[in-house]
Amino acid sequence: MGKNSRKDNDPSVKPLRILASYIAKILFKTGITANQVTIFSFIIFVPIIIYLIIQGRYAYNLIALGLILITIIFDLSDGVLARLRSEQSKFGAWLDGSLDTIFQSFLLIAVIICTVKQTGNPQWFIIGMIMLFGQTMAHFVGFNYSRDFGFDSYSGSETFNCKFNNLKRIPLLDAYLKNIIVPSNIAYISIFTVRYLLILGILINRLDIFILVFSITINVRWLSMFFLYLKFLAIDSESKLYTIKFLKEILKENEVDQKNRSVC
Repeated sequence: MGKNSRKDNDPSVKPLRILASYIAKILFKTGITANQVTIFSFIIFVPIIIYLIIQGRYAYNLIALGLILITIIFDLSDGVLARLRSEQSKFGAWLDGSLDTIFQSFLLIAVIICTVKQTGNPQWFIIGMIMLFGQTMAHFVGFNYSRDFGFDSYSGSETFNCKFNNLKRIPLLDAYLKNIIVPSNIAYISIFTVRYLLILGILINRLDIFILVFSITINVRWLSMFFLYLKFLAIDSESKLYTIKFLKEILKENEVDQKNRSVC
């Protein structure tokens, strides 16, 4: 929980964060830990949300959307609570991220089932599987970024962002690649993450459009990340792309930090 998450980059989360901070302060007065909040939120809300969505009814989907917003608030509050209690740990970050990934996978499967029920067209299973494949590959490719650079496809990096902030002008391709790795611009967050597309799909009662659009964008994202990583590995000399240049700098800085820790 020491890293900046995509939630920190998302301006729409700021109002929810205020409410989450209030809840965290209440929980702080109890004996409840941040990890318990994470687990209880998952156990209590996720099964209900999945059940409501697979029913294939618009009213149920709206209720599920409300519960999803509640889970987001609790997801934010567990991080605040961890900081208040000085309980930040690698296990807590792993638990939070793992349950978020599981929830998202279950949610996408439920959306596929809902769409097939609403449309009566089994072809959405195929398109849905393409969407799930893209989401899985995005997590897989993101693991390489986490291992080598200290942040994954859903986590920010203060060092990475600072390097770009120091540029007077960010070339268009670099802006795209930066936001492919860590969506921080509202437009990229809307396109390459589940939240906004799913909310829109539920509100207009067109989850088939959500599946179609997200199956395209998520596969574009992981393929872009994959080929960027290949280019990073293939280029030994100075790259014209700031994205690759900064990734190489971060890798070297991390290697120096590891050597210093091993000496200590």
